[in-house]
Parts: sequence; C-alpha cells; structure tokens
Amino acid sequence: MRALNCFGYPLEYLNSGNWPVWEKRARRAGATDTLQFIKSVRTGPNGVFSVKLHHEHLEAFLDHEVDPLSYRFIQLQRRDLVRQAVSFARAQQTGAWISDMPERAEARYDRNLIAAKVEAIADFNAGWTSFLASLGVKPLELFYEDIVTDRKGAIERIATYLNIELPDASTGENVFQPKAQRASNDPTEVWVERFKSENRGAIGQCQPIPGYRHTPKARRLGNGLRQTVSGALRRFGLGA
Repeated sequence: MRALNCFGYPLEYLNSGNWPVWEKRARRAGATDTLQFIKSVRTGPNGVFSVKLHHEHLEAFLDHEVDPLSYRFIQLQRRDLVRQAVSFARAQQTGAWISDMPERAEARYDRNLIAAKVEAIADFNAGWTSFLASLGVKPLELFYEDIVTDRKGAIERIATYLNIELPDASTGENVFQPKAQRASNDPTEVWVERFKSENRGAIGQCQPIPGYRHTPKARRLGNGLRQTVSGALRRFGLGA
C-alpha cells in the first residue's frame, strides 16, 4: 500500500509493542500528543493518513483518536478461518509474525492452541462487525483470498471507496505479493488437515471443539428439572 504513495502508511501504530517506540520519538521531537505526531510524519503527500488496527488495538485507538468517525474503515478478513488460525498459532510459537522475519523457535502442532485461535479470530471478526454496525458505519469488506487472486482489482476497489485517484492503476500489480501455492506436505497444510480430522473425530466423543462445548447429560437433566419446577411454582403463584 505504501508503495503507491497515495494510501498513507498503514502500519500497526497502536500495537502495544510499537506504541511506546512512537511515544519516545514524539517526546524527542517535543510533541505532547503521540498520535498527532505520528500523523505529522506518516501522512501521505496527498493528505491521507491510515492505520492498521486489529480488534485488540481498538480501545487504544479510541483512547488516543479524538475523531474516530472521521475515518473510513476497510474490514479485511479471511474466508478460511482454520488456515488463518494455524498461521496465527505458528507465528506465536516461532516469533515470525511476517514472512520475512526469521523463526526464533520451532513450531509444534497444538490442537488446543489452534482451537483457541479459531475462536479468537471469530470473536475479533464479530467484534468489528458489531462495533461498526452499531455506529452505522458501512466498511469496505475485503477478503485476503480475493486480494491474492486479483491484486489490481482490490487496489481499485479501495481507491474507489476512499475516493482516491490512483497514480497508475497498473502499479497495483506489484503491491501485494502472494505466497507461492502451498504443497500438500507443507507444515501449515498438514496442520490444517490434522486439526479438521481431529475435530471430526471429537464430535462423536463429546469433546469440545471451536463453537461447541458438550454439556454432560446429568447437568442437562438437572437444568431441565429446575426449569420444570420453576415453571410449576410460577403457575401456582409461588415463584418470584
């Protein structure tokens, strides 16, 4: 995005690891408002300022931005939730959060960790949807898979949504560089298939999987009995 020089510099400024760095830079420059300082040095030549936010950064963004509704929101998701969760889990284990970062530790398959990431990502997506809908904000919805297959089209959609004139529409071809097609023996693909297979097996064994927690039969019977008794008491005017 930065390469086009018309969408600002959309980085994770509100990330808890990045924000203290910017606070120090702002203090050295004599600035008292860190976000305003970031805007002063990271606004593009056409006046566009942009920021990349994960849902966990939203509170910090609202704390520091005095006019959050002046922004246009682009909601980027992945259709393949499990594959995203596997990538998330591997990044957490290895410390390699972006493709050009070296891995500092070995990744080991952990079904519980991947399951936690599936639920976390689903919660993050739902959180953004609820937040924006509650404000009457209609974001531009994009999916990673579509960007990979049509980078130029994605750039043009963003430019149209933001009412920004592209310097050269063809430039978009070099903005997103998708990873090569994964082989079937790639660790990520192996983990994805293993995770799905284990969850299919867990269904018949009453084991928890993302989106489902088994309630023991005795507890369900107890809950049903309490509801029956409570209903009977209300009918006889004895309930609260």
